[in-house]
Amino acid sequence: MKTIYLFASLITVCVVITCCSLSNSSKNKVDNPKENSKVLEEKTGNYVVAYIVASYYRPNTIRWHNITHLNLAFIYPNEDGTISDYQVKNILPELINEAHKNNVKVVISIRDEVAGRFSKAIANHRSKLADNLLAFVKDNNLDGYDIDYEDWTGENTPENLFAFIKELYEKKDKDMLQTCAVNTFDRGYTTEWHKYFDIINIMAYDEHGPWNDEGQHSPYEGSINSIDFWKTSLQAPAEKLTLGLPFYGYSWNEGDTPGEAYWYQQILEKYPDKDVPNLDQIDHLYYNGKATIEKKCRWAKENKIGGVMIWQIGQDASDSENSLLEAIGKIMR
Repeated sequence: MKTIYLFASLITVCVVITCCSLSNSSKNKVDNPKENSKVLEEKTGNYVVAYIVASYYRPNTIRWHNITHLNLAFIYPNEDGTISDYQVKNILPELINEAHKNNVKVVISIRDEVAGRFSKAIANHRSKLADNLLAFVKDNNLDGYDIDYEDWTGENTPENLFAFIKELYEKKDKDMLQTCAVNTFDRGYTTEWHKYFDIINIMAYDEHGPWNDEGQHSPYEGSINSIDFWKTSLQAPAEKLTLGLPFYGYSWNEGDTPGEAYWYQQILEKYPDKDVPNLDQIDHLYYNGKATIEKKCRWAKENKIGGVMIWQIGQDASDSENSLLEAIGKIMR
């Protein structure tokens, strides 16, 4: 997911936001990618993929009945192909046990901690990184892994990235999920991309933010267009796609200058009016309230896409009445 920053007088709190050189190995070569995944043979649809940043996790606070997959953020690749897991290692056993008791799959999300490390790792130590990632999933009894690649500045990045995901797919166990978080526009993705993923999480937010002009960062029409782009231009099957839903918003000061970014819970605290949970805009603050979130969920169900994705549930309302996740669950489950 994109890294966004919570701005109070520019920056106050950091929120991690936040989805062809091929292997020469022949023994693991998969002619038909579908053959290497049991997941693709299962009934798809109504996925609720919820990201959570590790520091936001509190035992017994997740509304498990509303989600199907929990994507834990993040582990980080190092340039030499090793993995840093310091952010998640202390909570993994308890979180996985709690999730599995509730029939929720747990997926570990990997992304850059420092710009350039991921691109260098897949360029120079691709097989080592792939092996380490797969070992991490197995050793921790995880259900899969999520590729959240956002560093597109490295040389030959699209080719190296595709080679990396293909090698992972060919080496992984058949029942191991391979998912990704992706942009709403072309970043070097190809029509082959979808063949190597079980779920493709579309980051349909951050259209506006502190980096550009004032506006709604996750408009309804723009979200629908992002699904159409992946279905039409990249030929991805609808049942693999999830529509990203934001649990945060951005504000601007007078003069079109960046203000603060808010979690949904913080918006409710700052503006306690009873109508706020169903709004999308308060003066120069833009977010998705329950009405828009529900509208997007209904569209996802009616159009038979894979489901919806959330960034991230640690930013949700603490009470069930105003919870965006509860609103999602009522429609999707």
